[in-house]
This record gives sequence, C-alpha cells and structure tokens, in this order.
Amino acid sequence: MTDNTQQYLLLFTDAPDAEPYSKEADDIFDWLEAVAAHRIFGERLTGRADARLVTKRQGEVFVTDAPVAEFKEWFSGFDLISAASLDEAVEIGSRHPCARFGRVLVLPLMGAIESNALLEQTVAARAAAGVTA
Repeated sequence: MTDNTQQYLLLFTDAPDAEPYSKEADDIFDWLEAVAAHRIFGERLTGRADARLVTKRQGEVFVTDAPVAEFKEWFSGFDLISAASLDEAVEIGSRHPCARFGRVLVLPLMGAIESNALLEQTVAARAAAGVTA
C-alpha cells in the first residue's frame, strides 16, 4: 500500500433481493484478476452452522451457536483492499460477483496513526481510572 491509499474491508453478505446464485455466472476469477493490484487478502467463510457468537458480560463468557437472531443477513466472505478513496473502494466492490448475488459492505479501516492514538487514549483512561489489568 502506498502513502496515498487507504485500506478497506469488503464484507460480502447474502441478501433476500439478490439475483439467484449461479456457478456459471460467478465471475470471481475475472474480478480477482481485475483487482489484483488492490487486493491484499480475502477468503470465503464457512456456513452459519460453524459460527459462534461470543460475548462477555460482568466477567462471564457466553457462547451462542449461530445462526443468531441478531443477524438477518449472513457473511459469506471478505476482502481487504487498498484504494485511493472510498469512491474507488466502492467501485471495486461493485464489480464483485457478490454485488449481484448478495451485498457488499465497504468499510474504511482506521489508519495506524489513528488506531495508535485511540489505543493511547484508552490506556491513559484506564490508568486514570486505576484499572491495572
């Protein structure tokens, strides 16, 4: 990634109003070739039956087998890309087969400087509150 690009997470979900999935129309290899200069990493995800929802409340960990009621759509995969702008990331996502067979959610990643600043603020707040662990 060069200095003038940002990283974006493309999340692929199913959608009730999508075109029916067709292996013959799934042009994922064309998309992979076309966006090779932008694509950092990506993978398809296994189905709902393999997923677990993990929460921790008042020190107690809860694990729920999926599917869970909170999710109306299901994540089918993701790609991490670099792009010069959100508009470019949206354009890249719009060409993914999942834009037809489901939905593509484009999420900008927080940059390292922003992320480190947020982490430093969190550490300082915890120290001010007397939290040591």
